[in-house]
Amino acid sequence: MGRKSKSSKGKYAKWLDKLYDVSFRQTMAYGGWSLSLNYLYHSTQVVAVLIGGIAIMNGKFTAEQLTKFTLYAEWLILSTWWIGDNWSSLMQSVGASEKVFRLMDLLPSRQLTSKGLRLQKLEGRIQYADVEFSYPSRPSAPILRRLNLTLNPNEVVAIVGLSGSGKSTIVNLLLQLYEPTNGQILIDGVPLSELDTRWFRERIGFVGQEPKLFRMDVTSNIKYGCPREVSQEEVEWAAKQAYAHDFLMALPDGYNTIVDDALLSGGQKQRVAIARALLRDPAILVLDEATSALDAESEHYVKSVITEVSTDPKARRTVIIIAHR
Repeated sequence: MGRKSKSSKGKYAKWLDKLYDVSFRQTMAYGGWSLSLNYLYHSTQVVAVLIGGIAIMNGKFTAEQLTKFTLYAEWLILSTWWIGDNWSSLMQSVGASEKVFRLMDLLPSRQLTSKGLRLQKLEGRIQYADVEFSYPSRPSAPILRRLNLTLNPNEVVAIVGLSGSGKSTIVNLLLQLYEPTNGQILIDGVPLSELDTRWFRERIGFVGQEPKLFRMDVTSNIKYGCPREVSQEEVEWAAKQAYAHDFLMALPDGYNTIVDDALLSGGQKQRVAIARALLRDPAILVLDEATSALDAESEHYVKSVITEVSTDPKARRTVIIIAHR
């Protein structure tokens, strides 16, 4: 620990020295620029008054002409100073905006622009046929090799494995966040690449390890992303299915309470996220490490929700559960 601590301190001191050097040079350059312009400004005034005074005494200038010249010279120098002062800020803004412009120049993904097939009814049969995948940044390190997996409609499938074994990658390929390197994924016998991406994603409910709740009321958080108009009764039904109704009603304004980071615990956020997914009435429900970061009590509630969702005979949906244990 002692050697590592000294090494870290050395690296930190090195970067501080670099930062000090850059800041010092920037300050010296700005100081030299300001000093030069101030010297030029005041020197011009002094020289103009001296020469102009002599010219007035000799009858070559009038006092009015000298005053105009002095004011024009002052405006010219001040304008030059403002240009130089703002040029530095402009260059910093241009550098900072390059990433924004690069994002603005990106073309929409082919998945979102092309119109694919829309099945009359999504049954939920998923088939991975000889699927291989490696990340573009590491093409020599395959994550999946010749994966063959079939998930039948209305089936509950748990994918269990160690961290980094590719469990979430299987789901990301299904959501078309990545494209398989080889092989293909079939949905009800149709290649996933031929389906309309927006249409397909509207029929998937996804709950991740760290659900995102927004700073708005609870009802709007549960409705968020739902492709259809829903009533308050449907929102409360989804919350009851996710065992969230009781603690939501106990909030200061019930379902109208504004959500912030300190309002709900991890398990409560998970149940709100599950309610959001159930409200969509998805044909495929994906629970990705939904209980991995929860305490025992919260995990018990979330597991109860998963059991209820998985065994509900009226739901008729394919459920994929990702877990490391």
